[in-house]
Amino acid sequence: MEQDQLDECRIAAALYSIGALPDEEKQQFEQRLAGGCPFCTSQLHEYASVAKELALSVPLEQPDPSLRRRLLDRLETVPMNVQARADITLVRADETSWTSLPIPGVEIRPLLGEKTLLVRMQPGSSYPAHEHRYDEQCYVLEGSVVDSFGVTAHAGDFVCMPAGSTHQPIHTDTGCVFLIAYTP
Repeated sequence: MEQDQLDECRIAAALYSIGALPDEEKQQFEQRLAGGCPFCTSQLHEYASVAKELALSVPLEQPDPSLRRRLLDRLETVPMNVQARADITLVRADETSWTSLPIPGVEIRPLLGEKTLLVRMQPGSSYPAHEHRYDEQCYVLEGSVVDSFGVTAHAGDFVCMPAGSTHQPIHTDTGCVFLIAYTP
């Protein structure tokens, strides 16, 4: 590849990893990835790792307490099966949507900020090595996932990794869904 093409790929990988690549360019970049371009793939993995670390490094901000009350007051006009209460958080099945990560075949669905989420991996997908900034609790809901040491976690299995530990790449042959909860 020429230097201009390498620079273009670096920029596309960086923007793709944060979800900021325009649709047409996103499709072109995904075609490069699907075509097996090793440079594009390596750049994506590098930028995705940085983007994830940046997302986890941002401190959680607490909104003004009056904001919660104002939002709950507005919600009282919408019929609900459960009375809105200040001491519980209820996330309905259709309230949050799945978001594709810049890692092919991997999606997340936030449940409670960035600290509690569902992860869905398509059959044959993998997730690269990463360091845990927080204690991570993982409960496998569907399918199975295998770590680089060959240890398989099946639906119903629970895994906990301490903050500061490095998680080697994981993959799934069957596809899987798991719940992740981070604790500071």
